[in-house]
Amino acid sequence: MAVAPEVIHSLALSVPGVVNCHDIASRGVIGRQVFIEMHLIVDAPDVETSHRITEEVENLLKERFSPARVMIHVEPPSYLSNQISY
Repeated sequence: MAVAPEVIHSLALSVPGVVNCHDIASRGVIGRQVFIEMHLIVDAPDVETSHRITEEVENLLKERFSPARVMIHVEPPSYLSNQISY
């Protein structure tokens, strides 16, 4: 684990439209290369809005942990998961 899942979770939730995230994983070395994967639950009426929210989360994580590669799987708002898992 390169970054504590709780930190990634907190950053993701700071983006408007993010409902929750789960299945968070990271690896690598901060300052050299970090890989972050997660499932993101968004409150969005369409694909374009979901994409915009996802890009905001990606950019925030890249700014914080650069260099970083971020892979996000988007979930609809009806998806239920109240836990941070990894």
